[in-house]
Amino acid sequence: MTTHDDDPPASADPGEGLPTRPLTGRGPGRSMRRLGRVNLRVCEGPDRGRELSVDLEEKLSIKGGRGAVNELVLADDHISTSHFELVRTSRGVLLRDLGSLNGIYLGSHRVREAWIEPGTVFRAGQTQIQLVAAEAVEVPLATTDQFEELLGRSPAMRAMFARLERIAQHKNPRVLVSGETGSGKELVARSLHRRSARSAGPYVARDCATIPRELAESILFGFRRGAFTGAVADTRGCFEEAHGGTLFLDEIGELPLELQAKLLRVLEQKEVVRVGEHRPRPVDVRVVFATHRDLQHMVSEGQFREDLWHRINGFPVAVPPLRERDGDVRFLAEAFLAACIAESGAHRVLTEETCRALEAHTWPGNVRELRSVIERAYWLAEGDAIAPADLDLIAEPRGRGSANEWFLHPHAAAVGEFERAYFTELLARFPTKVLAARAAGLTPEGLRLALKRLGLRP
Repeated sequence: MTTHDDDPPASADPGEGLPTRPLTGRGPGRSMRRLGRVNLRVCEGPDRGRELSVDLEEKLSIKGGRGAVNELVLADDHISTSHFELVRTSRGVLLRDLGSLNGIYLGSHRVREAWIEPGTVFRAGQTQIQLVAAEAVEVPLATTDQFEELLGRSPAMRAMFARLERIAQHKNPRVLVSGETGSGKELVARSLHRRSARSAGPYVARDCATIPRELAESILFGFRRGAFTGAVADTRGCFEEAHGGTLFLDEIGELPLELQAKLLRVLEQKEVVRVGEHRPRPVDVRVVFATHRDLQHMVSEGQFREDLWHRINGFPVAVPPLRERDGDVRFLAEAFLAACIAESGAHRVLTEETCRALEAHTWPGNVRELRSVIERAYWLAEGDAIAPADLDLIAEPRGRGSANEWFLHPHAAAVGEFERAYFTELLARFPTKVLAARAAGLTPEGLRLALKRLGLRP
């Protein structure tokens, strides 16, 4: 993934509300090229000759299987309901097994996931499928590195900012925000609310995963006094509380199936009925849903209603994981550090070695984890400089590939990838090259030569 120009330092601009930071030298027509359309062809199997072309601008993956909710629906009885997916990433197309019974194969090798290129043929059950083409498209980028509370200078985030700006202007969209835990899904919802015409109205957030099952209906839709034990007064639910504003329902995949049908009626009829009542009450609410789970796969497994999934998936927004946000780790770390300094007044800086350790980490907890690491390091650091040891993390290099991926490369290339991963992590773990060399059983000169041979910064 490349952009049409370099990322220059941002300058502050007060603006209205929360400040945005324009990126100098970027015009409104700036864009990046990324994977936008994937073309598939079934070469062998019951669906032989079938072709599929999918636009990936609004989604991250294409799923295949026997279930009707998949983009590529196959009649092969040896294929699972949701068998595989093709994922759009900054590196290209990633083929991934979705826990199928019979697996997916590249040649004679069964793989869990693997990078594939146009022309590649893979097998699922008795069906062979070819990735015919993976076309790039121009995606507009926001001219700022901030969208309300969201921060990011990477092309992936600025592309999302541009999309959020368009969605925010829509009168009443149903937005489904997907992304890994800690990636910032609630910030997306809150930022959409603040940027929209509903910003003067209430913003109500509710995590469906924390709602007691027996109280879920009354919490969402309200209840009448005496409707059940403990109902001592008429009480509004989340929808009524958010009337005229925005309701954020996080982890919508955790909502019980029996309640999903009632939620669907509320979305379609725009009215709620409190528990213990029969009179519907109109509600005017923009609802933003979020999940870290694969709802499409849950539909195939009968764990989520297909009609509700289609209803809430009006404007999908995929929040990229931190590992896919090139350059944002250091940018966010410095922003979090600046916030700590502003709060306490004690000055701290991140050393170059510390920044390298941060960038080498895979961040399974995403932005939330990074913020916690920086805040903890700020208070644990003994001097003005925050050292790698203050981070208290075990770094894993971003470039490390899975074993399945390495097996697809020639021996020399696989060894080279392993060595680069090994030495990148080694440097991230130790504050000095002398200690790193000692841990690797090398002399300092031997370490220097190895880094030079691998093209790593010595």
